Amino acid sequence: MIPMIGLGLPVGVAFGYALQRGRFCMNSTFRDILLSRDLTLLRAYLLALLIQMVGVRVMATLGLFGLGMAPFFWMATLFGGFVFGLGMALSGGCASGSTYRSGEGMVGSIIALIGFVFGMTMTNDGVLEPVQAAFRSRVIEIDGQPATLDRLLGVNPWVLVVVCVMLGGWWLLRSPSGGYQRGWSWVRSGITIGLIATAAWPMSALTGREYGLSVTEPIRTISGYLFTGETDRLTWGSFMWLGLIAGAYAASRSHGEFAWRAPGAQRLLQALGGGLLMGVGAAIAGGCNIGHGLTGVPLFALSSLTATFSVIVGVWAGVYLLFGSVAFERGVRGAQRA
Repeated sequence: MIPMIGLGLPVGVAFGYALQRGRFCMNSTFRDILLSRDLTLLRAYLLALLIQMVGVRVMATLGLFGLGMAPFFWMATLFGGFVFGLGMALSGGCASGSTYRSGEGMVGSIIALIGFVFGMTMTNDGVLEPVQAAFRSRVIEIDGQPATLDRLLGVNPWVLVVVCVMLGGWWLLRSPSGGYQRGWSWVRSGITIGLIATAAWPMSALTGREYGLSVTEPIRTISGYLFTGETDRLTWGSFMWLGLIAGAYAASRSHGEFAWRAPGAQRLLQALGGGLLMGVGAAIAGGCNIGHGLTGVPLFALSSLTATFSVIVGVWAGVYLLFGSVAFERGVRGAQRA
């Protein structure tokens, strides 16, 4: 228990601090592509991915840990990712965004997390478990190993790393360094989050957990502990997630941004419903915007690539439900101005 606390909590604190200062939420990242054609957060996200692609692959090549990844149950990742993305848009935040905003005192985000727990529990252990099992009934492997893009293409993963770094780096170098949001620039956010996400792998591996950052698994382990009192349910990720809240609180408090804020009843119900959908989607897909979108994508795991694609589509569908054709008209005008 003590090693998990000592290794997980500091990573979570650093991660929460970086998320809060960078205003990094993947709902905003994907929503802004459509609503305003603002790519500021997308640049931070891509930079964090590129750093992990290199850093995690180097350490894995050196044999420091194995590369764990979610099985590729394609129907589950496609459907679950879409439901999760839809829930993100409705709740106004992703799994990590809702977590760090809870640390800022935002009651709507806390309600969304409560909905997340209910949706996840219903799907993993409740009435929706048969639905989860049906979507996960077909698992695709390549040569008896987890399905990855490099195995699908029959190339060395380093080839993909080099191509991604060259293309992604070229685009980022041509991008403006500023952004619209308060707090850190996208460059600082992307570098910091990428380094923290990379460091999470060896820190987690020291406790026997060969994976990086995630949010779905920690929330499930903590809720399981609260409902049963069984401490063996807790993992490195559990304390990382608790540290995330503490880090976001410390960041918001130290910069005079912490305040308890609660929206109206209708918005709270929307946050609860969105959180519920996120929990259902994450449980079906086997991960969320962090476990798949931030940690699995740099491994070229097909499960994470398809889930993240579906999350983006789900967010855009949610944006259309909330804003209608206005969302697309705004995007067109933004593109014309650019």
